[in-house]
Amino acid sequence: MTSKTVTDFSMTRRRAIATIGSVLGTTALSSSLVGPVLAADGQKLSWAIHFSPTSLFFDPGKTPGTGAPLILQYAMHDALIRPIRGKATGLSLAESMEEAEDGLSYTFTLRKGLKFQNGDPITAEDAKFSFDRYSGANEELIREFVKEAVVIDPLTIKYVLSKPWPDFITIFGTPASGIAWVLPKAYMESVGEDGFKSAPIGAGPYRLAEFAAGTQITFEASEHYWRKKPEVPTLVLRVVPDPATRLAAIQNGEVDFAYGVKGDLVKQAMTQPDLRVESSAIPVTNFCMFASMGDPDSPWSDVRVRKAANMALDRKGINEVAYAGLGKVSHSIVPQVMDYYWQPTETPYDPEGAKKLLAEAGYPDGFDGGDLNTSSDDELAELIQASLRSVGINLTLRSTERTAFLQQVMDKKLSGLVLTGSGAPGNAASRLQQFVHSEGALSYVKDDQLDTAIREQAGMLDATKRKQQLVSIQQKMVDESLFLPVVEFAFPVIIGPRVDYDGVNGIPGNPYTGPYEDLTLKS
Repeated sequence: MTSKTVTDFSMTRRRAIATIGSVLGTTALSSSLVGPVLAADGQKLSWAIHFSPTSLFFDPGKTPGTGAPLILQYAMHDALIRPIRGKATGLSLAESMEEAEDGLSYTFTLRKGLKFQNGDPITAEDAKFSFDRYSGANEELIREFVKEAVVIDPLTIKYVLSKPWPDFITIFGTPASGIAWVLPKAYMESVGEDGFKSAPIGAGPYRLAEFAAGTQITFEASEHYWRKKPEVPTLVLRVVPDPATRLAAIQNGEVDFAYGVKGDLVKQAMTQPDLRVESSAIPVTNFCMFASMGDPDSPWSDVRVRKAANMALDRKGINEVAYAGLGKVSHSIVPQVMDYYWQPTETPYDPEGAKKLLAEAGYPDGFDGGDLNTSSDDELAELIQASLRSVGINLTLRSTERTAFLQQVMDKKLSGLVLTGSGAPGNAASRLQQFVHSEGALSYVKDDQLDTAIREQAGMLDATKRKQQLVSIQQKMVDESLFLPVVEFAFPVIIGPRVDYDGVNGIPGNPYTGPYEDLTLKS
């Protein structure tokens, strides 16, 4: 059987990211805290972050396919193939990949001398172990196409497919899944799942030194990282829930980076000459899912009600207030930069038209729409609530800490509306698999026709026919108002004066700074 060796992915697929906008043109490893971390420490870089990462994020084998876990995973772990500096997909732990001519297998050869952070060698057995135990985003799709992972020798692993799969590189080589991340088999079998959560070991540039849930996470450089010795020995992520406090922390020199600062606070940061403000170019759409759409007794089961909600939403106003106008108004759950994106007709902001539709649906005086479920760090929920209230749709804001909220979404037990989004790279197909297919990890849609269409396109080798199928799926989603798209969000990163290379957009599709090992301080 003939095959082709691939070492560079820069020209094999369109990068699924584009600039959204530029501002300028709980098990703790240690029960004691280390005290205030001052940015003045030349051996450290510190961040004020906007949410509290969980120990669940330590395991890329259970990734939900959203951007949040990457804040830890790019420090702690590494993969055969993943986004790397300057490339949306590139080889990392693997030095080469061979794709069989018939498309039925992909063989990866690992670099020699690789080690986990505890000094254990990284082998093909670890890659197979990681594949076999994987239970994260897009698992069902992966198992449908990939029959098995076969260890050829200590440095070689072959993924055998049951049928050709045009999205193999998209799913394996981006955070659309965590299937290619390599975890330590011997260590995990020794300590067990709970032990790994308490003391995780990975193949990345930094090892976890301290995890104080809800407070602080500290990483120390790993002497075993294959690519290079990290430039900065210590990284500290400080959980600071309030955006004004995060801005104050970087203004006062307490941290070097601040995430999740939006609206007028961003404009304030822009006026300070010692601070830099950059915007991560990430494929993130914010949208609401109609979680009660399948309940025939719910008003949300009526397409006219869902269309009215779409017409009532002041997307431009929300973008201006929440993101200082840096985001993009959105009418789809698929980011505009992704392959196979279909541009829908813009839904006009028409409150009076929305009221007429509600009257036609039997709700001339509006109705109680139930909960608007959201994570506690989201800045859009109250703005959405106000827009819908203006036409008589009353929602009760139900805010939950981000990690717990994500688990609730995955458990599919929420009702009313669910405000969510995704920053995972990929293409329109991977986004639909996650949020539209009835068995998708984050889907609240139940539609046999859509399930069949999504399943069929996944195996289509004719790109033209596949695009037509994906367009028809997206058209049906819009025609039936299956979602309430809001905005493609902007993610400003505020950078302090000590930082030289800041890593914003260093790894395509990554909302956070990276690669961590490349970050540098000014001399």
